[in-house]
Amino acid sequence: MSRTAAPRRVRTAVLASAGVLAAATVYGLAQHAAATDAPPSPATGSAASADGAPAPGAPAAGAAESAPAGQTPPAQPPAGATPGPSATAGKGADKGAAKGTAKSADKGAKGAKGGGVVVAALEAERVEPAQLPDNAQQKWKELAPAVTQPLAQDFQLNECVSVPGATHWRQQGFISSHKTPAIQNALSFKDEAAAKSAYQKVVDGMNSCAQTSQTLQKQYGLTPDAAVRQTATIDNGRAWSRRWNGVQGASAAGAQTNHIYVVQRGAVLTLLTFDEWDSAAPASYDPRSDASVLTMLAG
Repeated sequence: MSRTAAPRRVRTAVLASAGVLAAATVYGLAQHAAATDAPPSPATGSAASADGAPAPGAPAAGAAESAPAGQTPPAQPPAGATPGPSATAGKGADKGAAKGTAKSADKGAKGAKGGGVVVAALEAERVEPAQLPDNAQQKWKELAPAVTQPLAQDFQLNECVSVPGATHWRQQGFISSHKTPAIQNALSFKDEAAAKSAYQKVVDGMNSCAQTSQTLQKQYGLTPDAAVRQTATIDNGRAWSRRWNGVQGASAAGAQTNHIYVVQRGAVLTLLTFDEWDSAAPASYDPRSDASVLTMLAG
């Protein structure tokens, strides 16, 4: 994209669930970065808007009253929350040690013990930029510090998936050299059974995502060209790709491919998404690598 390209407007008034509004913030930051050629700070990104549009991540007029509290993560983690992960660490000892420590105990027990232990479990799910798919081409960087907070509402991943029952939520945004986003969301649940149920909700939503996306395209006067396919599966893990002309809102507008991953371990559900926008660069990722991505998330 050009350094002077105008950022796309992100619609926030209709995004009433956790997840999509925060994702809109990431999309807004990515779009703003496309105009400035540098990832902005959270404060800079939240202030960026076009043509009088509401700032990404902030409800539009009239939306704040109906939107659930806490649907947008604060600019910095709340007191006692986990610090953001290192932007330079790779898939090495730090993540291995964190996961080895946090995942050795039963996550169902962690979910019942309270915020501090749950936050530690979610922090153990962190993914470093170098571990993200297609890093050789995308050259991922952290967009802003990770945020962890309690969650008292459904989590909406995209137009197709809404997940109930999570107690805490950790989100980390990344930006590629093409100024396109990747987002990792980790959700904790009260026990393993609740996490398994949430995992199935994700699978069910993605299994019908082509139809859901096509219906949305028709509503906005677009050719219903959305196509979704499952690209990989492991024990308690799935990956999909969606090719479509996106409807701006939870997604960016325009021709694109979305990559979606979910892994359930114990009482934690990890979700990773990244996008390839035709307007930014030719698609370079080979979904045949998706099984290894799932294995990394589950490791």
